[in-house]
Amino acid sequence: MFDDYRRLLSKPGASSFVFAGLLSRLVGSMFNISLILMIQIQYSSYAVAGRVAAIGVFVWALQTVPTARIVDRVGQRAAMWPMVGLHIVGVVIAISTAMTRGPEPVLWIAVVFASFTGPLGSLTRARWSHMLTTDQEIHAAFSLEGALDETLYIAGPSLAAILATSVHPAAGLVVSSAALVIGMAILLPQKATEPPPRTGTEGASLGFHVPPPVIAVSLIAAALGLMFGAFDISTVAFADSLGQKAWAGAALGVLSLGSFLGGLTYGSRKWKSPLWSRIVAVSLLVAAGFSLLAVQPNLVLFSAVGFFAGSVIAPLLASSDNVIQRSVKKDQLMEGLAWLRIGIGIGVGAGAWLAGGLIEKTGARAGLALAGGSALLVAVAAVATIPWLRSVRGAEADAVDSEIEVPPVPPSF
Repeated sequence: MFDDYRRLLSKPGASSFVFAGLLSRLVGSMFNISLILMIQIQYSSYAVAGRVAAIGVFVWALQTVPTARIVDRVGQRAAMWPMVGLHIVGVVIAISTAMTRGPEPVLWIAVVFASFTGPLGSLTRARWSHMLTTDQEIHAAFSLEGALDETLYIAGPSLAAILATSVHPAAGLVVSSAALVIGMAILLPQKATEPPPRTGTEGASLGFHVPPPVIAVSLIAAALGLMFGAFDISTVAFADSLGQKAWAGAALGVLSLGSFLGGLTYGSRKWKSPLWSRIVAVSLLVAAGFSLLAVQPNLVLFSAVGFFAGSVIAPLLASSDNVIQRSVKKDQLMEGLAWLRIGIGIGVGAGAWLAGGLIEKTGARAGLALAGGSALLVAVAAVATIPWLRSVRGAEADAVDSEIEVPPVPPSF
């Protein structure tokens, strides 16, 4: 099962950049939940926590495409350090404001700065695409990245909850920011695997000329993000309503464990079904699983159902990455992947904002209901965009199942 992954990680420089990328992306799994917990503890308000988290995610979403273009044009090393500096400035302002219970608008300013982290999830994926030559290798690499992302979402929320409730309200933000700095310090000096910057003679930015398949998976991602945003804050509130707030991170971690294992299993298989049909199938499973999650009576059943519901998350994201890899030019991959992240980010921001208000007025169940309803939208978006998904090069059959090996990029390259 793991032979493909061992072969990938044995390639020169691969294991090193994968580890560094994983460490730097810990901020992605810890920042939002750490911010919510810190603000809720200090201000005793889920509504304030939801608003601040939502603003941060909206800004993160809006910065993702422009910063991805910058990375494409000047290279990862030149682009990422200034953004890491902005993130640290924002975190320092957020912590100092929250600890003194300062005005909420200052938290908005802080989270704007802190959200300029650049396209962290795309840095290692771009390196894989630069190194690898076949669809099967890229399918396995993107599945590995998706599964590794889930290891962060196993450890990150649990660690954030423990740090915020047992050590200090701001401890999660400190740890995640430190991981970002250390990860970048290891990743960015690795020149051998870094994709070259786009030169003036190479392809132009996508701009708003986004291929229909990329729009399709971005719409699916927006619905998925709406579910994530509502689900994270609602899980904290649900655990809090049961007097088990410290276990909220563990419940989120169990769901991510399911996604981690699902991602590894998905990536290790050589699929004969069309890519578009797999996206639709896992989207329907997301809708079923998270709708069922919303009605669980306690954390034990919540976590048990969450394990199975989460098992299709990484496969959906890996398949979406693969759609983008097949739909854009190689030197536009960072930007193409950024559109997927902007879809998730807009959804997460809206979900956190709406769920925070619903929880404050009605209770945790309302937030979970919003998450369940958003999961249904994932399936609706997938079914509605089938014509666009079917237009992906190689979508009717993976290259590994063809008698003729198809290159991992369109012929227009």
